[in-house]
Amino acid sequence: MLEQISSLNHLRTFTLAARYLSFKDAATALNISPAAVSHQIKALESQLRLSLFERHTRAISLTAAGAKLAEACETHFSQLDYVLSELRQPRTDINISCCNSFAALWLTPRSGQINDAFPANGLKTCASDSLVDLTRDKHIDLALRYGRDEKMDDETLLCTEKIALYRTPGFMPDTNKKPVLFVTEWPENELLGNIDWRSEIDISHYTVRTFQQEYFVLQAIMTGQGYGLLSNVLSASAVEQGWIVRDHSFTPFNGYSYWMRLNPERKDIGLIQRFSHWLTQEFSQYRVQGLL
Repeated sequence: MLEQISSLNHLRTFTLAARYLSFKDAATALNISPAAVSHQIKALESQLRLSLFERHTRAISLTAAGAKLAEACETHFSQLDYVLSELRQPRTDINISCCNSFAALWLTPRSGQINDAFPANGLKTCASDSLVDLTRDKHIDLALRYGRDEKMDDETLLCTEKIALYRTPGFMPDTNKKPVLFVTEWPENELLGNIDWRSEIDISHYTVRTFQQEYFVLQAIMTGQGYGLLSNVLSASAVEQGWIVRDHSFTPFNGYSYWMRLNPERKDIGLIQRFSHWLTQEFSQYRVQGLL
């Protein structure tokens, strides 16, 4: 079929137009004119004898055929980019995908330890609260999934977190009013619902304030504004520094789990094996210390 396509540039142009749903934005990315993008798309549609886009007054959208082709192009161009990058220069860095809060509250405070353990290798963090597809995102060496205690293929369980109540060491609530309780509640989605913390604590004793990310909860606690419910994984560095302490009047309960998955095409590389072992050992040490 490829011999019927006069130029692979047409497919590349189509891929960007489909990604941005804009001929103008695709033209900017390719450093050509919007008219040139439109011409290439029309040429591709003519060669395939089908429509790839629905043209509206001020917008475009993919047809069913266009969506199918866009998915295939994204996957294969990503693979091609990965191979070309590998051929140009052997990689010495480590690319890890994880959620935003884990990147901010766990990885970043340990950047010094990571540099000491891997002095010749840079750690690149791809922080996102969306799942990554390692068959498509081949530049990712290792992905950490935060979710329910249900194993997916080729995953290793690092730990199941405990949600506990934290405060500053000298925090004294005002006896004339309810203390503030800070909790994390992210926007509901189909992949992962919020932890049911309401069934674990009597909220009638508190004025509840919510944030969408754990690091905002931590900041509120550290500035002495009240109590907060936090994962013991994400609070570990702040506890080690003495910035916050666990309130032992509250019994911790299970939250979600952290799972590790290696890119199938990178899992046998010595550097990636060493880093995954280091990560596993870090969590093992916490369990020994009773932090998890």
